Amino acid sequence: MRVKCLKINSFRGISNMTLEFYDTQPTVFIGVNGVGKSSILDCLTILISKFIAPIQFDPQSTESCKKRWGFDSYREWEQIRAKGRFFNGEDIKNGYNDTQNEISISLENSADLRWSFNFKEDSETLNKDLGELEQVTTIIRDSWKSSPEANIPLAVYYPVNRTVSEVNLEITNQNKVAQVNAYEKALDGGNIGFRSFFQWFRAVEDVENEELRENPRYRDERLEAVRQAIYSLLGEEFSKLRVRRSPLRMTIKKQSEELIIDQLSDGEKGLLAMVGDLARRLAIASPGLCDPLQGSGVVLIDEIELHLHPKWQREIIPALTRTKPFNRLRFA
Repeated sequence: MRVKCLKINSFRGISNMTLEFYDTQPTVFIGVNGVGKSSILDCLTILISKFIAPIQFDPQSTESCKKRWGFDSYREWEQIRAKGRFFNGEDIKNGYNDTQNEISISLENSADLRWSFNFKEDSETLNKDLGELEQVTTIIRDSWKSSPEANIPLAVYYPVNRTVSEVNLEITNQNKVAQVNAYEKALDGGNIGFRSFFQWFRAVEDVENEELRENPRYRDERLEAVRQAIYSLLGEEFSKLRVRRSPLRMTIKKQSEELIIDQLSDGEKGLLAMVGDLARRLAIASPGLCDPLQGSGVVLIDEIELHLHPKWQREIIPALTRTKPFNRLRFA
């Protein structure tokens, strides 16, 4: 999955803008504060959420929606599941009456898809020519519901207010993980605390440790990919990311010293968590691949250089795109 084109009209501070995206290279928006970089990412996120939400849940099935989630309507459900993913009055540029925005994407084994939204005076109108979009999202939704090996495209947005407030390793939810769990809080635009990554890492490592008792050479491919991606991005002085059980904590070796994750700098800790979270989502979304971390998708990161040393700021984007498992993703 990749974004091909975005058309923005009277959205926040942007009067009119058309963006064409690269086929194989990441897209980087550079500009002074207030020029509209975050607005572009927010507009992309809102539009992409209109593609992702029907994959998560059937918009026509209001009865099952209420039964499963306790909500009376699809719109209410989507507002809860994807907070802020609707256009609103504050999104309309001053002096204009409405905002209209359009996106086109390409998917593997599918024709290009395009849809648009118009928001005016507290009413959001979806472009009615959506037969192909609805058909594609229905096929994807039916595939993951019927097969635990079906792959779905990933889309995730890391906003500027991403933080590692705590490294919580307590596993409380033992429910079966479906592919759409990769979309959990992926496009909310709210604070991503990375709690799910740390809990997932511990759960998978628990299984890996059980296998190691029978086969000392066993390694979980998903964890190994996460570890190697983190080591590659943080630097060769990092190694041996693991969970210690007594007391419960996640540690990593930096040079020859074992550190608790909370002892890392904000930049190191944030990069570790974001890379790990992205790899976790890929593994969940693409269980049918021989290497599930080779799935495809769209990744939006606001202020990717946040808290990073100037050297890392220069190297982070090329490092992400050349590092497995992220070389098939499209970054913006």
